[in-house]
Amino acid sequence: MQLSPRLGGTVEILQVEHAGRQLRLVVEHRGTQGSPIWLMLPALSTVSSRSEWRAFADAMGDQCQLVSFDWPGFGDSDRPAITYDASLLCSALQAVIDHVQSINRSQLNVIAAGHSASIALGLAAKGSEYWQQLVLVAPTWRGPLPTMTGWHPKHFSWLRQLVAIPLLGHALYRLNTSRFVLKLMLRRHVWVNPNLLTSKRIREQQQLSRNKGARFASVAFVSGGLDPAGDRDWWLAQARQLKCFMHVLLATEAPPRSRDEMERLANVADRVSTINGRLGMHQEFGATLAERIRDA
Repeated sequence: MQLSPRLGGTVEILQVEHAGRQLRLVVEHRGTQGSPIWLMLPALSTVSSRSEWRAFADAMGDQCQLVSFDWPGFGDSDRPAITYDASLLCSALQAVIDHVQSINRSQLNVIAAGHSASIALGLAAKGSEYWQQLVLVAPTWRGPLPTMTGWHPKHFSWLRQLVAIPLLGHALYRLNTSRFVLKLMLRRHVWVNPNLLTSKRIREQQQLSRNKGARFASVAFVSGGLDPAGDRDWWLAQARQLKCFMHVLLATEAPPRSRDEMERLANVADRVSTINGRLGMHQEFGATLAERIRDA
């Protein structure tokens, strides 16, 4: 199947095995071989896609190697009806890292947006000695429902089961990905500039959210099924196990509970920067983000 580049690079397919099942991940490369490598992890969300990094990639230019991919269950990668959890995503991330380092043995610069920060931190003890740095952009560790309620993700397992039901689950998911609901979510939590919420852009986001099979990973994210833990102590303990430099970029306009967690993580970071954005600031302020990183 022919896949279009989302970042102006070259697309390839990576086969990943997890729990005895083969999953196809779509990986995209851009830039100059032999230059520093930046592995860009898309934020986990209903509309997750490697295309979120386009403005950042354009601003970084071709003086570095840029690599991104779509998480299993999202974007152009395989979206089977399986259980999506943090261990699956950690396996996928490790497979991508191993693949990149098999081509170029130099240390990686890993940059993770939103909830993907928790997946990167899940590999802190195992692999971060091979990283040059870990940059966490508007990092979160809990899905929306656990964040809103303070409840453990296990309390929302019924929702994941409901959405998995063939006809009923599909219908409920379509209601939750209506243009009205997506626009409300993007305006409140993701982007600051209301001018981004054009009809064309909302249609594009809806198309992402309604890819065949997308509901399984999406509901896992929303309900906390992709959360690596139910306690914030895990978040800080993982950061303390890092064997590389950690740079946290705070989103000053993020929802209050998410911002509080970012600030807690920032207390153990080696460097802290701020951008007046929300949870999607890596997408909205890609050029500003590139400047902050180059100035570090």
